[in-house]
Amino acid sequence: MVLHVPRILLPKDNWEKWAVIACDQHTQDLEYWKRIEKFIGDAPSTFKLIYPEIYLPLDENRVNKIHKTLSDYKEILVDHGSCFILVKRSVSGGERTGLVVAVDLEKYQFNGSDSFIRPTEGTIRARLPARVRIRENAELELSHILVLYDDPDFMVIPGNPDDLVCEDNQVYDFDLMENGGHITGYRISDGKIIKEISDKILNLGTLLVGDGNHSLAAAKSFWEKIKGTVNADHPARYAMVELVNIHDPGLSFEPIHRVVSGIDPGELLRKFDARIEKVQSCPSNMDFQAMGHSIGFITKDSCGIMVFENPAHELEVETLDEIIDNYSIEYEHDPEVVEKLGREQGNTGFFLPPLKKSEFFSLIKKKGVLPRKSFSLGKENEKRYYIEVRKITP
Repeated sequence: MVLHVPRILLPKDNWEKWAVIACDQHTQDLEYWKRIEKFIGDAPSTFKLIYPEIYLPLDENRVNKIHKTLSDYKEILVDHGSCFILVKRSVSGGERTGLVVAVDLEKYQFNGSDSFIRPTEGTIRARLPARVRIRENAELELSHILVLYDDPDFMVIPGNPDDLVCEDNQVYDFDLMENGGHITGYRISDGKIIKEISDKILNLGTLLVGDGNHSLAAAKSFWEKIKGTVNADHPARYAMVELVNIHDPGLSFEPIHRVVSGIDPGELLRKFDARIEKVQSCPSNMDFQAMGHSIGFITKDSCGIMVFENPAHELEVETLDEIIDNYSIEYEHDPEVVEKLGREQGNTGFFLPPLKKSEFFSLIKKKGVLPRKSFSLGKENEKRYYIEVRKITP
């Protein structure tokens, strides 16, 4: 089977300090992580179990401390048994429904092959060693991975999932820190329901990794490293993820913008085979897609839209990255941050349109993997927070 039923561990209380956003978020905002650390204080927290990427390159002392804390936390976590967790998350005034499961890493390849579980962006192998290093001596696993399935008829999880859950099975219900919204989790342990869900997922076909491509690739790398020396059903063969229906009304696709430095903005813009339309104000909120294949930009002295009459690529992100990949790039979700950084001397900020989620599965089927940071599932504060824990040692 593609899905595996994880044995879920959760804290007893103090949820708001426990749950922390994905480690690859706020990578340019040290103040965010300092606030988190101050807010948590001495309380148990997933913050002490992860390596926020803003603190890279890897510090072995920090890694060793993570491993020790993971071992210590085994004593404070409550075992909820083998189950799925149905998650309801408030986002942007709506609600997104997900299902925490484990997936079989034997069904996943991170090279863009025809495996059942597929990546959606190219894997940068240089980003894997740090994550593998943390996983290889860890007794417990946490996850920020979101995996998408294509279920327009809502056969796996009904649009109103109340039939699957009841208040007696609620395992958490709290507000996430730093304006992350509200989240509620329900335990699903009925064997019949679990089998029905697993069969439906299998019948739907391909699963796509929406968030956490590199974390899942790291889990796969570690499993490949040890699988010849352990039992075939070793816990590390599986990785915990949250499944989300791409048709869920609470799931949005957001662009990830770019800020380029290290090259004169005028010189950089001339490298594009595009007509430049100057505008009076920052194009961050403009519908420049209405102009066709186009990309917004901002510099210290100007802002406008690059319009491509005969683009060589299908996607704007491909057109942009082909030119800027050799320069220093910052990836930003927040257009206001792009505007601020783009106006700094020597910088150029670029604004990309969002991908269409209704065409996403067909796009991946046609193109394989996309350039890194081609899209974001929701806004930055809507990313998955670490909550559930699973043992990855026997």
